[in-house]
Amino acid sequence: MSGFIGRRRTLRAKVRSNAKLDGWLHIFVSLVLVLNISLILYTMLSVTVRMSLAGIGLLDSLPIVLYILPLIIVLPLMVRAYYKDRFAPVNFAILLIATVFFGVLSILVHGFIIFLILNVFTLCIMFLMGRFRPQTSIRQVGKKTCVILLIVNLLGLSFPVTTLVLGQTPIALIEHTGEMNLTLEVPLADFDFGYSELEPSASLLQNLSSAGVRLDLHLLEGNTDSTNRLRNWLTALNQSSITYTVTMTAPRESFFENGLDSLGITSIIQEVYQSHLDSLQLLSSELEYLNMTQVPYCIYFDMTLSEPEWQALMARIRTLNLPGFSSLVRSSLDALDVNALETSAAILVSESESSDLSSGVLVESFIIDDLQDLDSLAMKFCGQTVQTLSGWDKIQVDCSRSGFSYEMDGDVGEYLSHSFSRTIAQYGPNWSMRLGAVGNESDLHSRPNLVYNTLESIADDLVISEGNGVSSLTLESLPLLITTFGQDAVSNLMTAVDKVSQVAVTYTFRIYAFRAVFIAIDSFDSLMF
Repeated sequence: MSGFIGRRRTLRAKVRSNAKLDGWLHIFVSLVLVLNISLILYTMLSVTVRMSLAGIGLLDSLPIVLYILPLIIVLPLMVRAYYKDRFAPVNFAILLIATVFFGVLSILVHGFIIFLILNVFTLCIMFLMGRFRPQTSIRQVGKKTCVILLIVNLLGLSFPVTTLVLGQTPIALIEHTGEMNLTLEVPLADFDFGYSELEPSASLLQNLSSAGVRLDLHLLEGNTDSTNRLRNWLTALNQSSITYTVTMTAPRESFFENGLDSLGITSIIQEVYQSHLDSLQLLSSELEYLNMTQVPYCIYFDMTLSEPEWQALMARIRTLNLPGFSSLVRSSLDALDVNALETSAAILVSESESSDLSSGVLVESFIIDDLQDLDSLAMKFCGQTVQTLSGWDKIQVDCSRSGFSYEMDGDVGEYLSHSFSRTIAQYGPNWSMRLGAVGNESDLHSRPNLVYNTLESIADDLVISEGNGVSSLTLESLPLLITTFGQDAVSNLMTAVDKVSQVAVTYTFRIYAFRAVFIAIDSFDSLMF
């Protein structure tokens, strides 16, 4: 060790004896420090600005804005300290932390490898040339350090304090406009919740018609029982005036042969499209065979992640597992062929048009954050690109409050509907929202439903979404609604909605952070090579 320290001192002395070389190395280290700070600030400011463009107000971004403030104050001071006095310990620590993050994130954003190499090289220079002993006394340095740490911690407290305050204080008051088209899902198989039999009796259809709601028949493709139930409902609806849609879900989970190591690969998504194509042809035959005069208002093809994929993604986000998240997302992006996805989507759209049926697609909520700069990144997990999205007549976004709450270990609150509806409303009337499951039932994993246990809570989220400009809403599910709240549940729900004049919204940082993750990734899409 003493020999190494001796060689380090010798090298440092030689470099410092060369004023020109010493000056250039000094400037180089300072510039790399500035570059790291700029990247940190760019990421946070980009998230804040893009959130604002997505309709998310500055108040929602206040915690992250207040987190930026200490960085804006402290980090430049650290760079100044190094440039002026070459005092390296704090800057060395900051650079080391940044290097670790670049090392982890470069798994996902390959362009960060450039910054990783720069940081490693700079750390070596700082270790060899930096001044790690203060020029003044240790006591003076200790006093300054204590003051700086105190100020930084006080500023840093603004982040959790603001998050807590916003979570307990209303941040918005949404007015009920009265312009709502509500659709109630009728699951025809086991999905998140077990199948609950509901016969399309004349009295039920009359009640639904009187309440002015639509129906969504949710088909599990390749399931004979589900197909038979669909035929039963189509026959009954042909005798009514109720508007209805059909959502087709492929058994995506069953297409994974070797376990889950990515969010879909090209062959799996192609199998999903083929399953949709087969089911569309089956539906067209059924409509023709039954001589249907009441055809579906729209056919939605479910392109959302399967439950294992969703759980794998959310587990990494929930536990802040950056290496795991980066690896999962990168392997998923590398396993997807854009041209193949667009070809499969074009065939399905063409087949829908030839069947004279309006077609739509059901996608994950992160699609709307990926769509901001009109490129295709995370949306490819749902088999979509910017080009394919433009081909559908309708687009429905899955904003299941129950689904988020299960994976985030607690009810995410009404902020989910508030946040996503403000963005979806910007895309116009052809975009709609699909909300979570209602009632007190447990899902297929015996987990009790955490949300929508009262008609009032359901009504509030409906009014929030409608008040923010999304008039077309789908609620899961009609059988659970009736099982929990009785035979008059639909009319009672509409009465509860009519009673709401305005709804107060509180903040949920978990939802904001979920959206911020995908917006941050999208900010560096040019470095994704």
